[in-house]
Amino acid sequence: MIELSKVSLHRGQVSVLDGAFLRIEKSQVVLVSGPSGIGKTSLLSLIGGFLTADEGEVKVFEHDVARMRLTSTALLRRKLAFVPQELELIGDLSALANVRLALEVCGESRREAKERAIQALDAVDMADFVHRKVCELSTGQRRRVSLARGLVRDADIFVADEPSNDLDAERVLQLVLLIEEMRERGAAVVMATNDPRMLAHAQQSHWRHLALTCGQLIPGDVSSLFSARPAKNSQSRNEDDTVPNVLPFPISAVVGIE
Repeated sequence: MIELSKVSLHRGQVSVLDGAFLRIEKSQVVLVSGPSGIGKTSLLSLIGGFLTADEGEVKVFEHDVARMRLTSTALLRRKLAFVPQELELIGDLSALANVRLALEVCGESRREAKERAIQALDAVDMADFVHRKVCELSTGQRRRVSLARGLVRDADIFVADEPSNDLDAERVLQLVLLIEEMRERGAAVVMATNDPRMLAHAQQSHWRHLALTCGQLIPGDVSSLFSARPAKNSQSRNEDDTVPNVLPFPISAVVGIE
């Protein structure tokens, strides 16, 4: 479903990706970790067709994204749900309206879009806030509206950038269960995250954990989270950015289940 082959992406003198490879099949969940600013968002943007690689090939559903016409890219994105780190919600509209719009722009009828939006909001425990304006919601609640907007599409590919930000332990477990549901119906899921609760679940399940380091995607483990940034990048960030405050621990311990 997703394939990156010898992909390089540069930002000035910084190599975000340097001949990277990645293949994600249906029913696979892939978590990508790495220090802040190393390029996780750029990687997701390549998959979503929002960025073009400087070198190499990015294929989604066996189509080279860089060579697709604008109309074809729009059709492709109907099969791909993208949840950005910046929530990008419309504050003056209700939670329901924000989620409903994700379907209406794809041609769904207003009635059907409303019904599915209510179901998606209920899935993230926001049923009591469907008519509340987004600007009146807490940060965590807005995060859940953003997730509902991505979930409502029932897309074949679900891409999310730090989706567990601002979520408490109970909501993280809820997110894990929703991701499992997507995987079971055949969707491919790829997420950027340094959340130890999500990474702990990846260690305990069939999810894949990759670390982005030195422009490459390598199998993730505890030590990879603390890998030093490549020397050519080190001058562009503070030293504190090279070591995220992440320690893995079982998600069951966090949420208090056996």
